[in-house]
Amino acid sequence: MNTTHVHLLLNHVSILGALFSAVVFAWGIFRNDKSIRLVALVGFIVSALAAIPVFTTGEDAEEAVENLAGVSKSLIESHEDTANVALWLIEALGLFSLIILIGERLQWNFVSKITLPLLLLAVVAAGSISYTGYLGGKIRHTEISGANTSAGAVQGENGGEQGGQDDD
Repeated sequence: MNTTHVHLLLNHVSILGALFSAVVFAWGIFRNDKSIRLVALVGFIVSALAAIPVFTTGEDAEEAVENLAGVSKSLIESHEDTANVALWLIEALGLFSLIILIGERLQWNFVSKITLPLLLLAVVAAGSISYTGYLGGKIRHTEISGANTSAGAVQGENGGEQGGQDDD
């Protein structure tokens, strides 16, 4: 496994973790259930931790694909620019989640007052990191951008079409 593989694998952890945890956190607020909110806080922290190696392996992933045919340098730059913003947002979310988790344990009074601002940050961070992943996917997944796709057939390993109708 190389750094490009690490980049491609762990980005899903940070993206899906942030999205899922934001939904869980909102549910915990709606239900007024502290234990549900705590689970979401841990999810935010895991997402923030996973985002660090994703970001640090991004340059290696760029070098692996930047000279391949059909790869857009402007898409790579857009992905990189949004990744910078998304990293700051997801790390802030992780840090604030850790502070709130500690505050819940130590029964700090201010914790209940910052749940809604944290939910707002979670939605913004999850949206930003998801958009970054979307742009990253467009770099090599032509089915996302609509380029180089045929109307209904994909060549299989043996040269036959897959996804069409059966001839039976």
